Amino acid sequence: MRSHFINYTTVGVFVAAMIVALLWALTQISGRTGPSDTYGIVMDSVTDIDYGTLVRYEGYKIGQVERIEPEWVDGKYRFRVIVSVQKDWKFPSDSVARISASSFLAAKTVEVFGGKSTQLVAVGGEIMSGPPADAFSLMAQVAGQVGDLSETSLKPLIANVNDIISRIGNNTDANLNELFASLQAIAADVQNKAPKITNDLSTFTTQMNATLLQADKFLDDQNLQSVRSILANTEKATKDASVAAAEVKALGQKLQQLADQVNGMISGNRKNVDKSLANLEYILRSVAQNIDSITRNIDGTARNMSEFSRLIRQNPGLLLNGGSPEADRGLTPASGQ
Repeated sequence: MRSHFINYTTVGVFVAAMIVALLWALTQISGRTGPSDTYGIVMDSVTDIDYGTLVRYEGYKIGQVERIEPEWVDGKYRFRVIVSVQKDWKFPSDSVARISASSFLAAKTVEVFGGKSTQLVAVGGEIMSGPPADAFSLMAQVAGQVGDLSETSLKPLIANVNDIISRIGNNTDANLNELFASLQAIAADVQNKAPKITNDLSTFTTQMNATLLQADKFLDDQNLQSVRSILANTEKATKDASVAAAEVKALGQKLQQLADQVNGMISGNRKNVDKSLANLEYILRSVAQNIDSITRNIDGTARNMSEFSRLIRQNPGLLLNGGSPEADRGLTPASGQ
């Protein structure tokens, strides 16, 4: 009888010890090892994360995802990710949470990158979120953005450039001829009027000198100093007018030379300009015709890479043997038994 009691006691202690060990193992696996604080993270996408996904701060494990709550905001769904972390863990207010993977085959985690602010996020508050940090999510986003860019910006831009090139090709000759004709007319007019202006100034100077000589007879000693000041100012004005006339004449000659040089340059390079415009139009037309194919190839490549990553995470053995492992068929009984 005593032997049976000892056996039952031993079995009971063993079972109790196994239950405690099981509870401890479940606690370790779930990450809930003590008191915790709850925070919220609002994300546009929650790809590959669910209940139990690890939450890390700069690579250090601090908690897990508790639940995900979809919210309809401004005409689209956003997702509030509720996470529980170690109690009294501090988050600077400019910290950013992203969906990340530490390596090629690693599972997705919620990675919190600490900020530099001295202000802290209150317990139960909201941590800012950012776009995913893994390569495959970024490739998918880039493919989508390239598609949107081609539809909303690139095609209209190419159409506008083609229209501008067509207008330039049709109006270049007429506009240049009108411009050169106007420059030549201005230069000729300035050159024709410059000698007349110079002669008028010279005549005016002569007349002023004669008038001053006659007026000198009527001046007395009291007004002599005033007359001398007037004469000095008049002489200075005459010299300035002569210099201005010379500069106007030189400007007319330079404009004429500039018009001749531009006309010669356009005439000598007309074929090259037309050829360059034709080549540019051909290049833009080729890009517009092939942009849909380029966008589809980029999108297909991103999808294939995402599928490849998913298969490798599910079965890393594909990297070694190139195929799925055979199922375990168990032991086969020997014949005759």
